[in-house]
Amino acid sequence: MSNDLLQYSECHSQSGGHVRFSPDGRLIATAAGYRLVIRDVDTLQIVQLYGCVDAIEDVEWSFDSEYVLCSIPKRGVAQVWSVSNKEWHCKIDEGPVGLAHARFSPDGRHVLATADFRLRITIWSLCDRSVYYIRFPKHVGAGIDFTRDGTVMALAERTDARDSVGLFLTDGWKPLRTFPVASTDLEDLKWAPGGEVLCIVDTILQYQVLLYSAEGQLLQTYRPYEHALGVKTFEWHPLGHLLAIGSYDERVRVLNSLTWQRLAECSHPTQVHHSFSEDGVAWVEPEAEGGGYAARRLPLSVPALRPNPDKAKPMMGVGLLKWSAGGRFLFTRNDNMPRALWVWDGATLLLHSVLLQQGHVRAAAWHPKLQLLALCTGASKVYMWSPRGCRTAPLPAAHELSITQIEWNANGDALILLDADRFCVCFVSIPAEPDEDATDADETPPPLTADELEMLRKIAAAEPKTPARGAEAIEIA
Repeated sequence: MSNDLLQYSECHSQSGGHVRFSPDGRLIATAAGYRLVIRDVDTLQIVQLYGCVDAIEDVEWSFDSEYVLCSIPKRGVAQVWSVSNKEWHCKIDEGPVGLAHARFSPDGRHVLATADFRLRITIWSLCDRSVYYIRFPKHVGAGIDFTRDGTVMALAERTDARDSVGLFLTDGWKPLRTFPVASTDLEDLKWAPGGEVLCIVDTILQYQVLLYSAEGQLLQTYRPYEHALGVKTFEWHPLGHLLAIGSYDERVRVLNSLTWQRLAECSHPTQVHHSFSEDGVAWVEPEAEGGGYAARRLPLSVPALRPNPDKAKPMMGVGLLKWSAGGRFLFTRNDNMPRALWVWDGATLLLHSVLLQQGHVRAAAWHPKLQLLALCTGASKVYMWSPRGCRTAPLPAAHELSITQIEWNANGDALILLDADRFCVCFVSIPAEPDEDATDADETPPPLTADELEMLRKIAAAEPKTPARGAEAIEIA
């Protein structure tokens, strides 16, 4: 992608990193102290401006881009504002029980407010002012997920020192069923994209992943090792037939949905020797400012940090992973190798690329439709990767942003770039000509058959002995 295809807006103030695109991609909500600022994406002009009762600590859009939720936990208050009707607003005051977290329901017409000390979740209706209560949620922000169609909510609960999961119909918030789970200390849960399987991750003190059906039946318990720190992050494939699990042992294990057995294991070595071809190369950007990518042959040495064993959650293990649109690729970051971002082929589950930065990888995000990856390292640059190669895109000299967060809008034509107290928007123009490497998310292949999964399992088992074909390493400033 040429730098000529990238344009940047002026910089604007923000606080706490609370800058969010609306789901339809047309507006941006920004917290600036106690003010909520709504801007047009194309012009960055202010279209609405609201004043909250205190400094905003979180911002969330409703799914239809009609409402914006501002959480103010220190005041025990959440405020909801209408974008189309400036006269309409709602203030939710949790009173003595306090407010620890607030979020929209999938329909965007209810607010779920979790009380301090996890005493209860209060569900407030924005339509008829009705109120529903759910007692004893296990977590404040984690341990809750909705099916893709938004009809069923799964909630981690804990009563009498035992974990359980409650399922609720979002139409009327009626309990559907509650079932006990075989976890020691449930950490988080996520529905599969189809809503037929619920993945439950146990405490980080042990590696245990539990897979339950929507009826509460235990399908599989996955425990590859014991007596060591366990799961750090996990992500379902967009089609639901694979589950990627990143752990503190610096590996990603991929399970298949037919047998719930390991299909592949992706490691993060300090020496990358293998490539798809004998002439495999690494791509390196010189340290000099404004340098471009240059080819370098493998092997590639990836620098690693020594974790601090005294910390409760040491800087080690796979803390960041995400499937691309349609699941064509998977990127991972091993936290004790913070300069490297690893890209894996979603079809073979073998290493495709390694991006080695001059700085630590702070954030990365896939384009919502194309096989295009954007990342940042705290420098005043944006980095773009696609199967065709990489590009460094420095910001204009006047901006001087130290980019630590990035986010695509739903259309994929704009990218928010944030530092500690400012942000700008990068407008991305995608060439109109067809790109066989950039598959649209709607043009995804069908799930793998049993024979294909078995073939991949055999490939994965032979991976330590067989060079991973097609890998390339990319080092950029």
